[in-house]
Amino acid sequence: MALLDSITQLNQWLDVWHKDCRTSDQVVNCLNKIAELVEKETEAFVKMDPDPFDNRHPSRARPDCSLGLVLKTLFRNDDFMTKLVNDYVMHRDDTNLQIAACRLMLDILPGLETSVVFNETDGLVQRLFQWAESASDPLQSYSTGLLAAAMEVQDIATNSKDQNARLLPIMLKRLKELRNKNVETNENHLTDRPFNHLNKNSLSPTKTITKSRTDLTDIPTESLNKTPGKRTLQSSSPDLNKRRRLSSPTNFSALSPSTYNSECSNSSWAEVEPFMIGSSKVYPLTEEMKQRFILQYLTPMGDYQEMLCFVFEHNALSLIMHYIDLPKNKDIRLAFDALKYLASLLCHKKFALEFLNAGGLQQLLQIYRPSVAATGVSICLYYLAYNEDAMEKICLLPKHVLNDLVAYALWLLECSHDSSRCHATMFFSLSFSFRLILELFDSQDGLRKLLNVIFLLDIFSDETEYTEDELFTQRQNARTVCVALKRYFEAHLLVEAEVLRRSSSYSSFESGSAKDSVSANVPLYKSTRYSYDVIMERVETLLELMPIRINWKPVDELIKLSGVKLLIQLIAVSFDWNFTGKAEAVRSALDVLVVCSVTPKFQSVLCDAVQVGDENQSTVGIRIILAAAEGEIVADPDCQRSALNVIINCVCGPLHRIGGSIAKLSGGSAKKRLIRSGEDLLTKMWNCVRSNNGIMICLNLLMVKTPITDADSIRALSCKALCGLARSETVRQIVSKLPLFTNGQIQGLMKEPILQDKRTEHIKFCKYCIELIERVTGAPVATNLETSIANINKAEVVAQTRIEFNEKELLQLIYHHLTKKGLSKTAQLLHTEADLPKINTNKNTLWPTTPLSHNRVSRPISTAPLPSTLTNNTPINSQTNNNNNSLTPNRCVTPVMTNLLSSTSSPNCQSSSVPIRIHRQISSKNSIKPLSVRKLQPTAHPSSPLMKRLTEQSSQSQPQSSISLDSIVTEYLRKQHALCKNPVVTCPPFELFTPHRCPEPLNRNLAPINITTRLQRRGVFPRFGGLNGSKMDRRFIYSRFRPIRSYRDPESSSSFSSCAFSFVDQFLFLGTLGGELAAFNLHSGTLEATYNCHESEITHIEPSRDGKLILTSSLWRQPLSALWTFTDVFEMKLPFRDDYYVEFGKQSQDKVLGTKDFAAHLYDLTSGKLVHTYQDENLSNRYVKNRATFHPSDDLILNDGVLWDTRRATPVHKFDKFNQHINGVFHPNGQEIISNSEIWDIKTFHLLKTVPALDQCRIKFNNIGDVIYGAVFEEETSEEEDSSKSPFGLSFRTFDAYDYSSIATIDIKRSIYDLAVDAGDCYIALVENQNNRDSFANESVARLFEIGRSKEEDDEEDDEEDDDDENDVADEDTDDDNIDNTEEFDLDNGEESGDDDSDGEHSNEDSDESDGLDDELLLLSDHSSDHSSDDEIVYQLNN
Repeated sequence: MALLDSITQLNQWLDVWHKDCRTSDQVVNCLNKIAELVEKETEAFVKMDPDPFDNRHPSRARPDCSLGLVLKTLFRNDDFMTKLVNDYVMHRDDTNLQIAACRLMLDILPGLETSVVFNETDGLVQRLFQWAESASDPLQSYSTGLLAAAMEVQDIATNSKDQNARLLPIMLKRLKELRNKNVETNENHLTDRPFNHLNKNSLSPTKTITKSRTDLTDIPTESLNKTPGKRTLQSSSPDLNKRRRLSSPTNFSALSPSTYNSECSNSSWAEVEPFMIGSSKVYPLTEEMKQRFILQYLTPMGDYQEMLCFVFEHNALSLIMHYIDLPKNKDIRLAFDALKYLASLLCHKKFALEFLNAGGLQQLLQIYRPSVAATGVSICLYYLAYNEDAMEKICLLPKHVLNDLVAYALWLLECSHDSSRCHATMFFSLSFSFRLILELFDSQDGLRKLLNVIFLLDIFSDETEYTEDELFTQRQNARTVCVALKRYFEAHLLVEAEVLRRSSSYSSFESGSAKDSVSANVPLYKSTRYSYDVIMERVETLLELMPIRINWKPVDELIKLSGVKLLIQLIAVSFDWNFTGKAEAVRSALDVLVVCSVTPKFQSVLCDAVQVGDENQSTVGIRIILAAAEGEIVADPDCQRSALNVIINCVCGPLHRIGGSIAKLSGGSAKKRLIRSGEDLLTKMWNCVRSNNGIMICLNLLMVKTPITDADSIRALSCKALCGLARSETVRQIVSKLPLFTNGQIQGLMKEPILQDKRTEHIKFCKYCIELIERVTGAPVATNLETSIANINKAEVVAQTRIEFNEKELLQLIYHHLTKKGLSKTAQLLHTEADLPKINTNKNTLWPTTPLSHNRVSRPISTAPLPSTLTNNTPINSQTNNNNNSLTPNRCVTPVMTNLLSSTSSPNCQSSSVPIRIHRQISSKNSIKPLSVRKLQPTAHPSSPLMKRLTEQSSQSQPQSSISLDSIVTEYLRKQHALCKNPVVTCPPFELFTPHRCPEPLNRNLAPINITTRLQRRGVFPRFGGLNGSKMDRRFIYSRFRPIRSYRDPESSSSFSSCAFSFVDQFLFLGTLGGELAAFNLHSGTLEATYNCHESEITHIEPSRDGKLILTSSLWRQPLSALWTFTDVFEMKLPFRDDYYVEFGKQSQDKVLGTKDFAAHLYDLTSGKLVHTYQDENLSNRYVKNRATFHPSDDLILNDGVLWDTRRATPVHKFDKFNQHINGVFHPNGQEIISNSEIWDIKTFHLLKTVPALDQCRIKFNNIGDVIYGAVFEEETSEEEDSSKSPFGLSFRTFDAYDYSSIATIDIKRSIYDLAVDAGDCYIALVENQNNRDSFANESVARLFEIGRSKEEDDEEDDEEDDDDENDVADEDTDDDNIDNTEEFDLDNGEESGDDDSDGEHSNEDSDESDGLDDELLLLSDHSSDHSSDDEIVYQLNN
């Protein structure tokens, strides 16, 4: 009602001004009345105790206040506001009008856009300067207040430096005069208080306003802007649990004056209010208001260094000290303005030190609380903490002062405005680096009070309940608390790391005296702030040295107060924040987790479920951290690094911690049970990270290339996390089968950094890559290794081989070398004593003169040291090169020795065919020094022959002088052995005169490549004409597809979207974009019937085996799926309202499995009821295109990457996620699961292999189950998914279902919607479209292909003749030419020759024989289980 009255009165006075104000007196009267109305509402607004640092419009700060609406109403009258500023304030002669206008402008400043008014009004600022300097009151004071508002605008203050330099001393002098006058008045003033004679101690406030140092547990009082009913962390003190509103007239015990602490006080709210809120009346102008205007002007001037000289000259510090002494200054608002001025001066180091020397900090701590001045204290404390020298001086103060300081700041955290809570939080975040403040903070239950700030924010509730300003304030406070928590735990980390580093035994941890006895390197009054690298070094120190059962008090307290879950919830909900400080808040919260995750107890908490959101959804904490590492929560590299560091701490901890294995009595028995908590915890963390798709996330981060400045560091950390996970046997097995190792991707990543300036990070990345390779392969490798797992295993076989050779052959080489050098006598003596056989010098019986090292790899395998004399410039090398063309008897053996020596000494003779090197050679300027093998941790690698051999050689290493000719020859022969394609461990003695070659495996019973020959050999080899005969038959049949017919919508009203073959009547079912089901006759191509099934696009069709039922699925409009009877009557039998994909059981078709998002629904067709829902939120992989599917036996269900047992309705196993889209299907053999490109064993749950060609493919099996059809179906996807599409999006591929080798790629040059396979394996059907389905163009057609036949040349002429007579509905595909085989043909023998596959094997394809054998080959249904890699055939269908 009062609001309506104020608005009505304002409108009335505006009408009066518009109509009747003709003279100056009338205008002045009108302005004064409006000013009185605004001042009344301003006073009411001030009584609501708003945040004094909140400069927003009153209607935004307090939407329920009347002042905001009054100001809005006033500002809507543009004519009045224009007149007020341009005419009334700028009037030349009428002083009364100027005073009234300035008074009204002061009143409406909270809603005025000062930057616009003062910048766009010419001469206004200059006139205000003139009035503030020489005018009389009240115009002088009003202009000073307006000038203070103008100086808050940076541009105006910068442009007015000269005027400010002249006015500032005048203002300081004037302020001092007003202060002295105020002091005289207060000395003669006696408090007029009823019944004050009953309390003699309260007669004079100056006698009683003394704050006891022990009075630190004042009952905190909430301000009016607190929301009741929010979560808080309960204190052990019952007094701290009491909460009352500020306006309560009974809760004054927190005030510092003892007058109001007395139990017999009869104080009323009217008496306490001046000490807490104060008044802000502009009229009538009081002495206090004059001083406030001056202080408001001085505040923005305090930031400028050039104005500081006037501050010291006029002793502004004494003025401030007077105003903040509340027993002397009774105006709390005046004290607040003085504190704002003080805060602006404290940014100067010299003034801050002077303030502390004058006892200013003690005076600050005497400010009443709660009061508006206490909010001013908060910003002063923040500026003091920002100055490190000032904080050092504060830490040297008496301990009781520091105790009061921490207590006051903690009170500000709990009982003040939002701004003071923010300032107090920032004060602690800056002061935690000082050990004294940190200890006092802990002693006063500071962590609980700091966490309470977030609990009271209620940031986890529905955002619609708050305005944008309130949300911003909540998130800003959450950010500052997270930063403070980060600094808090980092400070404790530095202390604890120093203690653990200096501790010599575990007993020091149990005694608890180590921390007290060990003094830190930094004095207690000094800051201990360190860089990021030092912090991470301390984290690693604690991770290695932290005992398994240590009680680290800060972390234990955080866990006890549910701070861990709070931080994880904060990280999770920040996903939806639109806030500039979001990245810093998340990063700080993650940094807290980084420090705390060094303790085993904290790591266990991260595996617990955390409630996220208002829908009681819970998820594991590790999953949220992994999401942050992936960049899903906030795309900030610093956040990703912090999240990765948390994961690293969890998975890279030591296997054996101090105190990790203890003997424990169980059940009162004397038998002891050993508990390995360290290993158990690591296993738990490995499984938790892995079950939440940690492997996939780390692998994806290994490939990251943006942002370019941070990609190298992110890759290094992700590789380090993989190294920690690879200590798990299960993870090692999975990683070893991924393309990262099988295709040599990791070696490609190690070649160059993403950014050349980040080579330091790239070196770390390479270090972790080498460690990862060693852990996965079990063999140590060199830092510059460029090979795959297959070559590493090959090198291990070579290293295990025992090298033996005929010593007489070596002596023969020496004999010829001596002869060549002219030492014939010595050579003859050697020949005689060694009884060497006579060599026929007329025949060149030795190797070809071309050295093997020029065509092969010349990298050393073992660590045998090399002679320092064998370099590229040895005389032997040069002589050999000069005489390379001679074929004299003496030189016939020279190439052998030359090859031996040059291959050992020349590092430049390298080849990319078999780049093997186990340990690199470090060469100096003139010699090559041996490199000792570094010791490996016994837990890092399993025992292997290669590792044993290298270890033995390392332990028995000798100096360079011990290198013998025997070792050189042995090394050279081992290199020959390494060049073999299939080296074997057991070899006969090597010959120096004959190149070594291990025997190649020969399969004499291998089936012929030519299919005609194979068919002829069936009489001798009944099983397909020999070994791998069935495989070759499949390759022949399923690499040939003949397009025979196209199907189009006869009415051209819609396009096809899906297809399926019937099992009985040879129908081809086609679904349309309009939701219709069309049944075509497979043989004649005629349209039999059309059924209206859905109102949207049909995405899936599945007929039953008996032909009586059909399942259909659609995109939208319920029911999404339905079961239809396909008999004499086509009707809906059972709807599936929310399931977007359904399928029949594989063995028994009396059940249907439906999929809705991440849940699978099992239906019984007999009863039509839902049997069970298979879903587990904690195990869900959340595939974008999840489709649940049956096992061939119907006993198992694969849904969203989780294997379920239908008999017990329990999850059996969760498979690791390596893609975002496809769930997977069962292999018809029932032993394997194909999940995108990964092949899993159902029995052992091991990853058998990866098939990159299957990536993003929807796969279909033929009826026998020995061939896979794969195609990337075009669906409604986002742009992000389109960017990750397979390059085979316009083709389909065939694979051998036994070894998953590619058979052929058929390029149809159109996007594919669906693919169906005939039950007889004679036909396949494709739904194709060139255009985007969003256009709904009539371009989508279904095409029928015949399997096993290529289009003959004669068929083209027949197609052209029959083109006019063909049915309009099912057209012969006359536009298609012959399938062009893109493989190369060997014209000499008439056979195809394929390229080598990825495994390096070579096989020839079937010859281009006549297709007259096709009919017979289509009957081939047997299959073989032989595994070999074959070449892929690529075809194109030219349209």
